[in-house]
Amino acid sequence: MDYFYFPSCNFTKDSPQAAQKIRAYLKERMPVAACCRVDKLEYPPESIALYFCQACRETLEARVPGKFTLQNLFAYLLEQPDFPWPDYSGLTATVQDCWRDRRHPEILTAVRAALAKMHVTVLEMAENREHTTFCGNLHLEPRLPENQALLAQHSGTPLHQLPQDVQARLMREQVSKLPCPLAVTYCNRCKQGILLGGGKAVHLLELATGTFPR
Repeated sequence: MDYFYFPSCNFTKDSPQAAQKIRAYLKERMPVAACCRVDKLEYPPESIALYFCQACRETLEARVPGKFTLQNLFAYLLEQPDFPWPDYSGLTATVQDCWRDRRHPEILTAVRAALAKMHVTVLEMAENREHTTFCGNLHLEPRLPENQALLAQHSGTPLHQLPQDVQARLMREQVSKLPCPLAVTYCNRCKQGILLGGGKAVHLLELATGTFPR
């Protein structure tokens, strides 16, 4: 089976050290594609494209439907006996599930399996797995009446285009739902949303590559 890897431009910009480490590991095993929006490489039939960015998946599904099979990177790494999972024994975190992955149970399971590999203790939040309502400044569903009213005042305006102080206020509600101080995300927007709300967040790939400063 032929594999190739689509790195995330946003993740590479936000976490260059982690991006470089996972690229080096995968480059020994498969071609690394360019940006999902412009890559023009030809791939053998029945190829498998590895991705971890939700935007990459959506772009590839729309741009080249049916050209190859998409597989989540974390699910792939769990199958590799030589992947050097770091040991975070003693670390407790909450998984901030991504709203865009709520219909992808294989990703929800792989994320938690990866954390178990790294000996991270997970405290689940109430709105987890398929019940999540959060994707940073792309999607959220506030429960506080004052925040519902705030969104109503800006009806018709995309969340990411709202004033920064309004976004921060909405993100603070999400941070308040976390049962422990550290959120593990596997979505770039989710991580930035938690940080904007004053929380502490780390991307799962930062943990997996050992680039998270404890």
